[in-house]
Amino acid sequence: KEILNSSFRGLPTSMITSMVMNQGGPMIQLYFYLDECYEQWRCLEKERKRIEAILTKTFHGKRTAAVTNTTLPKTPPNPTRIDHLIVKQNREQAKVASLLDRMECLCNIPLHINIHTALNRHHMAIRITQARRKEEIANMSKHQQQRAHFTEDRDILLLVVALKDLAATTRKLCTVMWCALQMTLPKPVKRQDHYVDKEATRREGYSSPIEGYSFKL
Repeated sequence: KEILNSSFRGLPTSMITSMVMNQGGPMIQLYFYLDECYEQWRCLEKERKRIEAILTKTFHGKRTAAVTNTTLPKTPPNPTRIDHLIVKQNREQAKVASLLDRMECLCNIPLHINIHTALNRHHMAIRITQARRKEEIANMSKHQQQRAHFTEDRDILLLVVALKDLAATTRKLCTVMWCALQMTLPKPVKRQDHYVDKEATRREGYSSPIEGYSFKL
């Protein structure tokens, strides 16, 4: 609970409401960051599929153990766009985690700690968004009975902050996944051109007019 409230630690609720209301209101902000989360999720899915295709082509015939997750959440009854997003993000997160495990097996060395940190932060962002959504549902009936619009706005604001962080961590995960690919792909082997070897042999014994100079392209 303390982790989930850390985003607003030290700030009064009235100040938070004023900050977001000045930017267009809670609902406008909610729709904006919800769309941003979907866009980042699509980018993550596209990048993950592209990397899987590259690995399959590069390491043709080399199999690695598949990691499956049987505890993935299902879409609740009468789902909203936020509910669909949470399920999609959870499923994609599991696929990315499996892909990173596969890359570690292929390169035979642990991936950089920052890659795992980004994966964990993305997972935490999903959990926080899910918790905020559950709080909103739990308080919805109370809002209808008491007409507590201020409390309802506060629930939306908390969800807005969670979605904003989820969009940012999804974008970061997409970046580190590309970095992990660079670590996994085999390094190109430097080969000396045959023509260069021949010229070097023919000119052996002659000093070069540019010897001792260095050039940068």
